Order: sequence, then C-alpha cells, then structure tokens
Amino acid sequence: MLAAALLGAGVISVLAGGNDGPRRDTQGQLTEQGGAKPHIIPLPNSGHAPSGPGDRGGWEQLLTLGLIVGGIALLAALAWRGARKARAGRQAWLDAATDPPTGDQHPAAASPGAARPPPSS
Repeated sequence: MLAAALLGAGVISVLAGGNDGPRRDTQGQLTEQGGAKPHIIPLPNSGHAPSGPGDRGGWEQLLTLGLIVGGIALLAALAWRGARKARAGRQAWLDAATDPPTGDQHPAAASPGAARPPPSS
C-alpha cells in the first residue's frame, strides 16, 4: 500500500514537473567568459543605501538591535545585583549564627530551646 502511494506520488511529480521552456534561473546573470555566473550572494558594495526606516541598516533595525542589547544588559545587571544582595544576606545570616549572644538579649531570644526564667511577680 505504502509502495503504491510512493510510486503514484513519484509519477505525478514527474508528469507535473515537465519542461516549460528555456531555463530562467540564469537570466540577469553576468555572462563573462562565455557562460552565466551565479550571483546568489551579492558582491560587496553592490547593494543600495537604506532609503526607508524598514530597510536593512535603517534606523528601525538599529533601534531594535539597541533595544535587544539593552534588555539583555539590564537582565544581566539585575541578576548580578540580586546575586550580590543574596550573598550579602547569606553572609549576615551566617555571621549572626556564629556570634555569641550579647548580655542585653533575653535568654529565650538567644536560643529557642533555652530554659526561660520564671516569671517575676
């Protein structure tokens, strides 16, 4: 069944893709040394300057590039700043855990499992 479908598709493509006359893919190409030269990739400086804002190299394209680069730089700066704050907060937390409690703190506040003094009347 699959082979018949593939064979049928092959026959249809051969019949539908007949020769329509002379090749048109060489029209407009340079004819140096007797033959057509492909020009898929344009030569340097063979284009034209941007004439409208949407053209390649126009101000809209450059503005879009600037916004993309600026957005990525902003994200990087925010991530760097957040990492610095988190690192400073973690260091403060570690320092507070290793410091002995001072005398002005209540013993219950110094360590949660410490015995509390009896209430005074």
